[in-house]
Amino acid sequence: MNGMFKNSRGLGDLAKHLHFADCIRDHNLDFLAISETGRREFPQSLLNRLSGGIEFEWYSRPPHGRSGGILLGVRTDTMEVLEVTEGNFHIKMHIRNKSDNFIWSLVAVYGPAQEASKTSFLIELVNLAKDNPHPIIIGGDFNLLRFPFEKSKGRFDNRWPLLFNAVIDSLNLREITMVGRQFTWANSLPEPTYEKLDRVLMDTDW
Repeated sequence: MNGMFKNSRGLGDLAKHLHFADCIRDHNLDFLAISETGRREFPQSLLNRLSGGIEFEWYSRPPHGRSGGILLGVRTDTMEVLEVTEGNFHIKMHIRNKSDNFIWSLVAVYGPAQEASKTSFLIELVNLAKDNPHPIIIGGDFNLLRFPFEKSKGRFDNRWPLLFNAVIDSLNLREITMVGRQFTWANSLPEPTYEKLDRVLMDTDW
């Protein structure tokens, strides 16, 4: 089973569409989760271009204002979507692998950048993962740090990382180690600050 979580920072660029199609083909992806799409509608022609003509079943969440948005798709010849639910910050699927009948849960998230909405996001994260009947993968842009080394410079505010780590521990989640780079986001200043805001979590039952 192969999948990809990707922060696209918008989907208006044809080059990005072709990039996703190449990833699906080259890595034989069974699922693709895109955060920060910035789009409210996805015409079928766009979805076909993203998948390179391979049949995918797609679900989307619109952005909040000018930011956010989620697009989640699974390959229909390898997976069957049993159920789909969503919240303000996530899309969740229960999926059956057609090759071995293994049933699991896939969640794509886009956490809010605004401080006022972070509590709501963490509550939603708890509710979507607690008492889940199947092994679960949760990935995307959480817009939250966990540790001081996930920020290249500047003040590290421990408030949200403390709460975020408490939620992760309470749900028996573990983070998949990222290789190849340390950070996933940078601001646009001449000397930018780098942060790790995107990650993938799995429960210990997996």
